[in-house]
Amino acid sequence: MVTLPKRWRDELGIENGTLVKARKEGNKLIIEVQPRKLAPYRVYSDAEIDEFLKEDELSEALFQKVQNKLSELDNS
Repeated sequence: MVTLPKRWRDELGIENGTLVKARKEGNKLIIEVQPRKLAPYRVYSDAEIDEFLKEDELSEALFQKVQNKLSELDNS
């Protein structure tokens, strides 16, 4: 992760989701803003992430079953 000063980001039109290309030339790092395209990912809201976590939550019975299996493996 690299942090760029806000003034630079504003001047270059870099905002959340902007794609950049980085390359190393000797002891320099070159970062180039790529043509405007949709990013190949999306940023999820905190509410969406909370919903994903809730959907993935194990029931207490399944949690206990997994715990028991893991304990059996540790004792083998």
